[in-house]
Amino acid sequence: MHVFRHSQPNTSIFRLFAALGAALALFAGQAVAGPCPYEFALRGKTDQLWKNVTNTAWNNMLPPQWVDKGFHFYSQARSRGPANGINTPGDLELEIHKKVAEEPEGHPNRWQILLPILNSKGDNLRVVYDYDGGKTSKCELVTLSF
Repeated sequence: MHVFRHSQPNTSIFRLFAALGAALALFAGQAVAGPCPYEFALRGKTDQLWKNVTNTAWNNMLPPQWVDKGFHFYSQARSRGPANGINTPGDLELEIHKKVAEEPEGHPNRWQILLPILNSKGDNLRVVYDYDGGKTSKCELVTLSF
């Protein structure tokens, strides 16, 4: 008579599959964020020349769902904008609305808006921002560059 013995499952393999399953479930529950769903609509005196716009004034012009943490974007707009026909925050807003494209930038949750302004190499001026798609997430301006 043969007696069949039930062997214990290999616990390390079991744990590996359990961890893999948990990771897949977590990943499946996370949607990749799309572009910022909030319109870029400035408020206040948007016709002031960049040289007359302070950090505080710029911050107050931004829509509530947009932020410029560290004011790097603001610095880039002030220095690069006028050389490219963007003399005021209002000019920037108009160019953003005339965008050529809005696409992933290459880093997770980072997007770029290609403006219809080209440099001598034919590269579009880009508004780069981060947006992770969370319920309370804001669209965070990163830089203005070619």
